[in-house]
Amino acid sequence: MPSNNKYEDMSAIAALKFIKDKNILLPDIQREYVWDIYEIERLFDSIIDDYPIGSCIFWKTNKSTINLEKPNLYYFLREFKQGESKNEKAPEVLTDECGYYIVLDGQQRLTSMNIALYGSYTYYKGGRGHNRSNPRSWTTKELYYNLDFYNSKEEDDENPNKKFCFLTSSEANNGNYYKVKLLLAYDKLIDFIEFMIEEKFNKSCRDDLSKLYERLHDTSGNGLVHYYCIAEKTYDDALDIFVRVNSTGRKLSKSDLLFSTLIDGWKDGKGNIENLLATMNSKGDGFQFSRDYLMRLCLVLVDANTNLKINSLTRDIIQKIRDNWSIINTALDSMSSMLAEIGICHENLTSYNATMPIAYYFFKGGIIKDAESKKEVRKFLSVSLAKRLFGVASNDALNSTRNALKEIDCKHTKFALSLFSSISLTGGRTFIVSTEDIDYWLDNYEKGASTYVLLSLLYPNLKLSQVSFHQDHCHPFAGFEKKTIASLGLSEEKISEWQRKRNLLPNLQFLEGSENESKNKTPLKEWVEEGNDFQYHPEGISLELIDFDSFFEERRKLIRSKLIEVFEVPANVE
Repeated sequence: MPSNNKYEDMSAIAALKFIKDKNILLPDIQREYVWDIYEIERLFDSIIDDYPIGSCIFWKTNKSTINLEKPNLYYFLREFKQGESKNEKAPEVLTDECGYYIVLDGQQRLTSMNIALYGSYTYYKGGRGHNRSNPRSWTTKELYYNLDFYNSKEEDDENPNKKFCFLTSSEANNGNYYKVKLLLAYDKLIDFIEFMIEEKFNKSCRDDLSKLYERLHDTSGNGLVHYYCIAEKTYDDALDIFVRVNSTGRKLSKSDLLFSTLIDGWKDGKGNIENLLATMNSKGDGFQFSRDYLMRLCLVLVDANTNLKINSLTRDIIQKIRDNWSIINTALDSMSSMLAEIGICHENLTSYNATMPIAYYFFKGGIIKDAESKKEVRKFLSVSLAKRLFGVASNDALNSTRNALKEIDCKHTKFALSLFSSISLTGGRTFIVSTEDIDYWLDNYEKGASTYVLLSLLYPNLKLSQVSFHQDHCHPFAGFEKKTIASLGLSEEKISEWQRKRNLLPNLQFLEGSENESKNKTPLKEWVEEGNDFQYHPEGISLELIDFDSFFEERRKLIRSKLIEVFEVPANVE
């Protein structure tokens, strides 16, 4: 095991055995595991290419110290499920007489090796129509070595040829791959080499995998896990070192350091925060609320400085967050449920900061249950996202919206976009919608998150939380292929114009998912004649593709008029 106060090395296999035996643990101030499969793949590329992979810092302690101070400690992940996995908590009283080693730096690398060599990586597919409770919405992959790597030198920017890649078992079976964890079944390198010869692995692949085997097992003083081991007397001493190490450079984000400061001494802090984020992210079609979001939001809710700086978390602010945690938890649970109910999910939420004023309203006792209030939330989010109000100078937007809500009694005032009408943000940006804004949206925003939130206002009666609705092209997308519309006698300029306009709001509608799939490439005229309901149908206008210009302009007028009505644009703003 590691000795005290000096740099040493150990093999990756030895380190992973200590992890398996639960003698290497994680403190609660460590951030959650954040690496994706591509970072793990690059880690193994670095290992096989003899590139440095960084050093670790261990705090060496013993069961007596741990049992006396009772810090929150956790075991390493092996079978990782994105957004769902939590590190198992170690018991408060440890019984193993062997020494314990607490990881102050190096968690991401060690966890990645543990997942790649002994476990798996499961991720959520996401998107509309996927539900986190449905097993088909999840994909489990393991790390493989590409045995055809040296046989193909064709460059493909979108799908580059990789030595290491995470694959499902079916993907691996459809190619020529070797599961990396299988090499650990061989006690001796010579036995593994003999296996590769028998299986007719080419020489380059044998050299790569032999080198990987040696790097993982190396005990000659050049072990893969390079570490510095300290022997501080107390847990607080170790925490101080952790903060100092991670305050230099950019190993941890500001929010990670805030998190560490917040939960220091808060026994249930890490569990409370992780549970809340997991609950919020599981709502509807899924969100990706992060620790960064939650740390800043906590500052917003308790009326602190919204800048993500360590000095923002004074002792008083920390205590205020802890004292109000139950209210914070309830407010955010209610907010995420309400967002899911109106059809908001990660796919169409381009700025998570835009939800913070809504969270503040809930935190101050506000209730959003009736249809009118939910419509106002849609309007608020539509304006915030479409006008990018929380993108630039977000602190200005957060402080200004918070101040506006401070002036009212949230318990007895319904949520409404008009509550923010007096705000003027940096650059003269406001929450007031003008016809100029609407015209810009209609003429510039192509199918995506911004058009989704605007369509939710145009189709207010749809149960977006219960049924998966797609953004459908009224005149089918495929109908605008150059070879198709060139036959209509259009100029090159007109062809380009139509291909751009096909993705704009006047040519979009909400359709239930299966209905959209059924419609597919069916021409609009034919689809309407089949008896399908077509809203914002311009009267007296041909639905033939040849008349797309007229159709687009007249439907644009109808949608424009509806948005003016929804946003109550004053006549003098026209």
